[in-house]
Amino acid sequence: MTEEPGRRPDNTTGRKRDDQRTDAILNAAADLLLEVGFDRIRTQDIAERAGAGKGAIYRRWPTKEALLAEAIRNMPAVEAPVSDDPVADLRTLVGERCRTAAQKPDLVPGLISAMRADEGIEAAVKEGYDLAYVRDTIARIVGPNHPHLQVLTDMTQAVPILRAAFTPQSLDGETMTDEIVSLIESIADTSGRSASG
Repeated sequence: MTEEPGRRPDNTTGRKRDDQRTDAILNAAADLLLEVGFDRIRTQDIAERAGAGKGAIYRRWPTKEALLAEAIRNMPAVEAPVSDDPVADLRTLVGERCRTAAQKPDLVPGLISAMRADEGIEAAVKEGYDLAYVRDTIARIVGPNHPHLQVLTDMTQAVPILRAAFTPQSLDGETMTDEIVSLIESIADTSGRSASG
């Protein structure tokens, strides 16, 4: 059996590791990352959520960061909604990002800080970072060859992060969603494309 990067190898003697416990620990770490962020996650909290002891964690991973990197790698890919209404699909995607930024403004800045502090976390995040699902949704609105398609894609992620970092006290997820979607619709109208693609 091949071990994940950063995970301790199975002992050749003694009790065999319980794969279900390993999965429970990884799931607990992923859930807590999304709930409290990197700045507030503690190994003890992961152990309690997984119904395991801290020893079970450190027998599998040498550090909390190694565990978190593997938990990030195991997170499921985001799937974009696809309906006959690309604007509604975009609103769903952008709305989720904006609501998360408004409810948990420290989540992404904490992730960026963790990426700078740990190469394993940085590698795990970059491996899973793919905004094709957002770009494809925006392309259905402005057209696949729009010269600013990538900037519009990046903007859907950047605006919530920027506002969470600098004006978290005044964040309103719904208003931010409306602003981003309206801007993309106005660009589609200006470039002569209809909202139906």
